[in-house]
Amino acid sequence: MGVKQAESIRRQVIGSAELDVRNAQLRSLESAVTDVFEAAMKRVSEISGAAQEKALSRLIEEGADVIGTTARLLCSDNDRKSASSALGRLGGRTITLDPEGIQTSGGVILTSADGSVRFDNTFEARLERLRPSLRKEVAALLSGS
Repeated sequence: MGVKQAESIRRQVIGSAELDVRNAQLRSLESAVTDVFEAAMKRVSEISGAAQEKALSRLIEEGADVIGTTARLLCSDNDRKSASSALGRLGGRTITLDPEGIQTSGGVILTSADGSVRFDNTFEARLERLRPSLRKEVAALLSGS
């Protein structure tokens, strides 16, 4: 075996090892992000009472700002009472609470009256929208940056 061939094999082995380390780091990062998301989902799904109603009011207002003054509101059966109460305090908007419940840990979905525009403001959707920035923060923490 020549020196050049040995050097080539050495570079391949080192490159493969570096790739394995990087893949392990990425798996670790994704696992950490998933753990944070699961903890956050557990925490937000446990809110109740006044805190739940306040959160739903904010989520409804955000959705109504996107959809417009006339909308249809969908929520889980667990959130129905708080959502109905929150709707009662929103002025200047015609938002109808849909009789069908949705499967969600919490939050709301608003649609335009004709269903052509949909704004998903469920806890799951909001956390998913945060995933890229959270991934960056977790990566920075893990790398010590």
